[in-house]
Amino acid sequence: MSAIEERLEKVRAKFASFSDQDDKWKYLLDLARAHKGMDASLKAEKYIIQGCASTMYLVPKFESGVIHFEMDVEGGTTNPLISRGLGALALLVYNDMPPKEILSVNAAFFQEIGLNVGLSPTRSNGFASLIKQIYLYARVFDAISKT
Repeated sequence: MSAIEERLEKVRAKFASFSDQDDKWKYLLDLARAHKGMDASLKAEKYIIQGCASTMYLVPKFESGVIHFEMDVEGGTTNPLISRGLGALALLVYNDMPPKEILSVNAAFFQEIGLNVGLSPTRSNGFASLIKQIYLYARVFDAISKT
C-alpha cells in the first residue's frame, strides 16, 4: 500500500467512525483549530483559491520530489473554521506527497466518504476548487520532474 493510500484509509476509517453528522463537523473544527496556518508573507493574490466564499490561500513548494503545501484562510483560527478545516483535511491527504501519488487518487474520494453531505453550495464549490488546484499543481510538478 502506498503512503497516500494509507492516508486515504485513515481518513476513510475516521469518517466511518462518526455516529452522526455533528461528529464530522466537530472533527473539521478540531482540524481547523490544530492547523498551524501559514506566514502572512506567503498570502499573495496569486495563491488565492478561486471559487471559495472565504479567502483561502494554497502555496505549493516542490522540493526533493514532493509537494509541500501551505494553506490558510483569512480569519485564521477564529473564522471561517469549516473552510479552514476542509483545507486541513485536504492537506492530511495530499501534503508532502510526490505528484504521481497525488494524481493517482480519485478526486471523488471526499464525496465517497460523505464529506459533501451537508456542505453549503459555496463551501462545496470552494472545496472542489481547492482539490482542483492541488491536482493542477501536481500535474505541473509531475511534468517538470520529467524534464
